[in-house]
Amino acid sequence: MVELGEWDKALSVAPGVSIKYWKKLMQRRADQLMQEENHDVIPYCIATGDVRKLVNFFTARGQLNEALLVAQGACEGNIHVPQTACNLCCSRLLQCVCRELAEWYFQDGRAVLAACCHLAVDNTELAMASLIRGNELELAVCVGLVLGESANQATHYVLELLARKYMTAPTCFPSVGSRDLAADLLQMIPDNQVLLAKLCAFYPGSSSEIDQIHQKCGLPSLEECGALAESAVSEGDVFNAVKYYLMSPEPEAALLVGITHVKEQLSDSDWTVDSVYPILDLLGYIRTDRLVLAKFTEARSELLILSGYIGALLAIRRQYSSIVPALYEYTSQLMKRREVSVPLQIEQLSVELDAWMACTQQFEVQSLTLKHTGVYLSRGPDEHARLLDRLQEEPLRGLEGPDYVTGSNLPSHSDVQVSCFTGLRIQGPVFFLEDGKSAISLNDALMWAKVNPFSPLGTGVRLNPF
Repeated sequence: MVELGEWDKALSVAPGVSIKYWKKLMQRRADQLMQEENHDVIPYCIATGDVRKLVNFFTARGQLNEALLVAQGACEGNIHVPQTACNLCCSRLLQCVCRELAEWYFQDGRAVLAACCHLAVDNTELAMASLIRGNELELAVCVGLVLGESANQATHYVLELLARKYMTAPTCFPSVGSRDLAADLLQMIPDNQVLLAKLCAFYPGSSSEIDQIHQKCGLPSLEECGALAESAVSEGDVFNAVKYYLMSPEPEAALLVGITHVKEQLSDSDWTVDSVYPILDLLGYIRTDRLVLAKFTEARSELLILSGYIGALLAIRRQYSSIVPALYEYTSQLMKRREVSVPLQIEQLSVELDAWMACTQQFEVQSLTLKHTGVYLSRGPDEHARLLDRLQEEPLRGLEGPDYVTGSNLPSHSDVQVSCFTGLRIQGPVFFLEDGKSAISLNDALMWAKVNPFSPLGTGVRLNPF
């Protein structure tokens, strides 16, 4: 009967031989229907308890909701599975399906639904990451506070991003309300002294107003910060010297100390991103009104170049692939247009970019924190291996990958904007730079701001797309 294609008749009499034979025949029929991509395979897989085969069938066809229902039914005991298929296997299957469905929602610009998928299987780390990468910051804080300790690291990062949002808001800063709100957000983070110092350093008010915010944050006054900076310099404590200089009456002094230290680090052969980024991150909070002064042109140019280069490496580490070429080009153009003394060469930047592009294009590398595999790239394997050694691991787990805000896949309306990064039409929300004309996608703006605080136009103005 099987050879004649009379499967229904064969299956109806197979139990007369044995249940084992019937199951074997059912599995053969299921395999045949699956090869034909026939939906009639569903009852056969359920009858034999072959959950994984059915989940794979739905997943391959993009029917992730159906795959989720099957996996969930198996975990809850609504689908009888063989005793050899343990509960742990079903649980892992459910985790995998939820992750795939969440990724589909996320790339469709629906970060909240992606987070819901992760929360449904208690994956708090990826749930928080989805909200952060979708720029749902206020919601992420609320969720993180409810989740508690398991989401502490992500919650603290979101609070920092929200504080940046209000700290650099051009329409209301330096209003007392936004200043105090930024301070209150940062004070929700346990280890917050450096974060509060950044807020105080960036605040552009009068001396009395600055002292007031210093007092609110529990930090020394302007004059005391100047003395503490001098003391830190004498002790060789570069980080605290930069921190206190930024909060002193002469914040520009931090540029000389900080940039000199970063250039010395980059001159060593064994430097890493994590060895130079903390100082550059601090320097990024120097008051904009001081940084853009003509007498600080050279220091400003060096700061922008160094921030752009380290930002490019951070973008590689976080897998922000769409802005990596733009960051390298930004850095190269600044070096061509301005006379600076930095331990970087335009040719070296080109070599690094070529090595990274060869790796991502040829082998579709999903995580650049993986160890070098020995692949011979267009510029040689050694360059790529050296690049990976400098990147090290991303401390904020789960945040690797591009940002997708709500509406990222929606079609553009009649007011077409072209990205100054790619020259292509922007799909989804648009972010205008400080000249009011240049535009990039909001996704690219968010990723850029997370690795390099300064505008792509090279003006020294901080970017605030949050």
